[in-house]
Amino acid sequence: MFNTHDVQDLLGKHYASLYSESRDTELLDAALNAISADHPARMETWLPHNHGQRIRVEISLHALKGSDESVHGFAMVVRDLHAQKRLKLRLREYERRFRLFVNDVTEYAICMLDLRGNVLDWNLGAQRMTGYAAQAVANRSLSTFFHEPQRTNDLPWHLLRSASRSGRANAECELRRANGESFPAEVIIEAVQESDDTLLGFALIIHDQTKQRLAERRLRDAREQIVHAQKIEAIGHLTGGIAHDFNNALQGIISSLELASLSLDRHHAAQAKRHVTVSLDAALRAGRLTQRLLSLVRRQTSPGQRTCVSKVLSSMRELLDRTLGDDITLDVSFPDDLPSLACDSGQLESALVNLAVNARDAMAGHGHLSMACRICKPGDSSVQVALDLTHNVYVEITVADDGPGMSEETRRRAFEPFFTTKPEGHGTGLGLSMVYGFVTQYGGAVDIRSMPGAGTSVLLYLPCDQAILDAVPPKEDKTAPDLHGFRVLVVEDNETIRQSVAARLRQLGCEVSEAASGDQALAMLATGSSWNLLLSDIDLPTMDGYELCCQARKQFPALRVILMTGYADTKWLDYSVLDGATEALIKPFDMGDLLAKAKLLLQPEAL
Repeated sequence: MFNTHDVQDLLGKHYASLYSESRDTELLDAALNAISADHPARMETWLPHNHGQRIRVEISLHALKGSDESVHGFAMVVRDLHAQKRLKLRLREYERRFRLFVNDVTEYAICMLDLRGNVLDWNLGAQRMTGYAAQAVANRSLSTFFHEPQRTNDLPWHLLRSASRSGRANAECELRRANGESFPAEVIIEAVQESDDTLLGFALIIHDQTKQRLAERRLRDAREQIVHAQKIEAIGHLTGGIAHDFNNALQGIISSLELASLSLDRHHAAQAKRHVTVSLDAALRAGRLTQRLLSLVRRQTSPGQRTCVSKVLSSMRELLDRTLGDDITLDVSFPDDLPSLACDSGQLESALVNLAVNARDAMAGHGHLSMACRICKPGDSSVQVALDLTHNVYVEITVADDGPGMSEETRRRAFEPFFTTKPEGHGTGLGLSMVYGFVTQYGGAVDIRSMPGAGTSVLLYLPCDQAILDAVPPKEDKTAPDLHGFRVLVVEDNETIRQSVAARLRQLGCEVSEAASGDQALAMLATGSSWNLLLSDIDLPTMDGYELCCQARKQFPALRVILMTGYADTKWLDYSVLDGATEALIKPFDMGDLLAKAKLLLQPEAL
């Protein structure tokens, strides 16, 4: 500090000679104060420095006392105030730069909290995000930005306590802007600690997730549209074959009914009954064809389904025989004791259709296609793909062709969305991707085995543990229930359907009334009579079945409802409204299906 003085030059000289001005009186007063007050005395002055410059210093004088408390000298400590001033200026500059940096971050709200969670500092990003100005939130609690339910659950305080213990806490929740509007946010709280781990406060970071949630929703909607488009493509492949089979079924119905009519004219009742039975079987086959189309086009799967693999594979044989063409031999084989699967039957059919159509295209319309099924376990040596060990038993469905096979690169990329080896305009590249998504959705796995010149086999593994099946309710018993004495209102604008359903219910002893519209049904309900069951079509003129159900239950809260529809899209069939008092029927249905639903609602103790 004393660069202008040599130490030897200072020895023996009066200490006042160090200073540029005579400070004898002040220094003497300071020394006397140090003696009398028994603590150091302090004062500020100037010291000469290099090249005639001066520096500001603080002098502290300590009285040196002996054992008898007599003063025998002083210790003088000189502290350079100029260096401290430079440090303060540097810290102030660092703080200015940090504030500029924090305020420039607009995507995140950043603020400082004290130990009690009160706001100390607030950046511009926080002001833009929440609508609160820095002055408005100063010293306000963190809970200000949370909605009442979260404050009631002490979420803000849980976050603070967790951050104080572990150094960091985060949560995704709904926060509140100054105008009362809610927005989804990720809240991060970091503990701010001194070098000795003393907790000084908290740093609060808020990320507004509104744009992210919107993007996720748009992505989810886009995926659903892609799935739907892919289903439409599968339907396009099936249209020709289904139209052929459907026309055959209609021809069988017409011919059988004509023969039945002739037999009745000749009083041959037994022959007429036989022809009617044939007609009924043909109608049911036609109904199954439309159900398959509806299950393929359906946007939402029905919850809690048991799917009989044997029936699905049998229907595949019937469905694909015409679709694949006469030059492709189809072989479907499976054991008789296959268990049921806890998956959507429509999705399984759609997956098998996609695999069959891919195989047909790979074979250029000429070859052999096989579908086989067996039971396997994760530890079986024949299983070459990793299966979830939490499931003990799987059903393996193999779709194999004798086409040209795949290269290793094609096989490796086969499940990628939009990847296809077909010419442009001849495929979306979504078939195998959708199959993979369906199987993994239900906890299964997919394997592809293929080599150039050796054909291709696609193996689907779906879990069939008993615990999974136990969670799915068994199929309803279709035996005719005892419905004698129940009052039923049938609402259907199609007269043929309405009259046939009402006639069957009357045969079982029900007291049945009929209505052709929702308004007419409400007028009947308003008579004040007691009603047990409302059986209504969803697509009605002036008022749909959902609204009719809602209005009817205002007068009869315990009313049981069966909703009928010929659609399977969620636009018409809302599975969320189906509960213990409401069931749905997809047209076409047989009377056994209807009576099983009626029994479920009106005679639950009999199940």
